[in-house]
Amino acid sequence: MSMEMIVMSDRQIDSMAEWQAAIDREGYPLQLAADIKFEYLSGFLPSHLRGELTGFECFHEDAANLIRNHPDIKFDHDWKYCLAFAWLGSKWKELMAAWMAGTAYAHATDGIIFDAAQEKFVTRDEARQIVHELEHPTPAQQAAMGEVRSELGFDPWPKVGIKNGN
Repeated sequence: MSMEMIVMSDRQIDSMAEWQAAIDREGYPLQLAADIKFEYLSGFLPSHLRGELTGFECFHEDAANLIRNHPDIKFDHDWKYCLAFAWLGSKWKELMAAWMAGTAYAHATDGIIFDAAQEKFVTRDEARQIVHELEHPTPAQQAAMGEVRSELGFDPWPKVGIKNGN
């Protein structure tokens, strides 16, 4: 199952280098592919999380169309830009990379995140907390991850800052 989040903003960054600088300011161990032009983002965006290859889907959406086509979502105003992120729900590194990149992007553009899985808006500070919790899961979250590993017969969450007891 794929997961998605959307960053709504009234300004965009100018380049991947500017986005990377925002990620670095947040202190996230994420390196985006530098050879892609931001304005042409449409598809898989390779990145490295703690030196390991990962990535996520990333593409520009038409903010006006998105707002118009979702009258059930209460947008606080007519945002100008929309950057969408998608990843496989079973891929922990993709999840972390997308949330780190999306959080940094939202901070850099004074935007807000719409978490499609939770069907709610997330402030920039709440997004920082989500990233922190992803990097430092509670014992209960670790136990739940262990149950999923047992049911699947493999580890869908490679060891990315998580002690999984294996």
